[in-house]
Amino acid sequence: MPSKYKPKKKNTKENTLPILTGSLILLVAMKYLAASFIALGMGESFYFITTFLISMFIAISFILLRKGLLLEKIYNKSKYAKSSKYPYKTMGAIILTLTTLFSAYSGGYSLVASSLLGLSVLVGWYLYYGFDPMVDKIDGYDSDKSAQRIMKLLIEANEDISKIKEYAKEVESSTIAPLMKEMADEFYKIVEHIQNEPNDYDTARKYLVSYLKELKSMSETFVKLDAKDKSQEIEAAFKEMLQESIIKLQKQYDKLLDDDILDLDIKLSVMKKRFKNEE
Repeated sequence: MPSKYKPKKKNTKENTLPILTGSLILLVAMKYLAASFIALGMGESFYFITTFLISMFIAISFILLRKGLLLEKIYNKSKYAKSSKYPYKTMGAIILTLTTLFSAYSGGYSLVASSLLGLSVLVGWYLYYGFDPMVDKIDGYDSDKSAQRIMKLLIEANEDISKIKEYAKEVESSTIAPLMKEMADEFYKIVEHIQNEPNDYDTARKYLVSYLKELKSMSETFVKLDAKDKSQEIEAAFKEMLQESIIKLQKQYDKLLDDDILDLDIKLSVMKKRFKNEE
């Protein structure tokens, strides 16, 4: 007899940043952008180009900062992780430093004063935001190659889960959308578990490689059909599939936890025997 689906309320913590993080940098970029349009209205083409370029480079540093902070948050939250392939925060700091130097120098400051202003921005960035993590947290992996393989899987899984949540927002059905979100949350729980317990990679791999991609593909197809006239039978079948998937994922997650409990129990038993033999 199949398990009966019971909806659960979840509060999954997303890999997101507060919307105001780094917003001061963006405000400075907007200030220069406004100044560029004022210069354009006054017919000052040189000042228009200069201030416009400054605003664009500051905006780029803001984007790099947000990207770097998000990757750093994921890195810090994970017990095992690879450092970012590209030093986004460091690149943002260098761009903002050089932009500040250029802005000050073009505004009439001496090269020395402009350089000091740029240096102060770099130091301030480092003290407030820091630079990118450079050390891999892979002590729990068998090899660097193993770490790269697992990290690639987790990154792809996170992207697929995000896609399913995006599709859920496009679905008009009030019953299908919550199920798609809950299914995505169940997948995310498995991803978080593998981040912290990479030794369980082989057990959960088929769920994050085969099942997740297939369910993402089916979700995408359903969204396309949802925009057209779909039959009630298709919606009912998709709903049933989502419910069964959620139950299956919940059981798999519980199994991963049970395996960890069993592993700890075995280690405790071995340790007790060792203590007893040494008496």
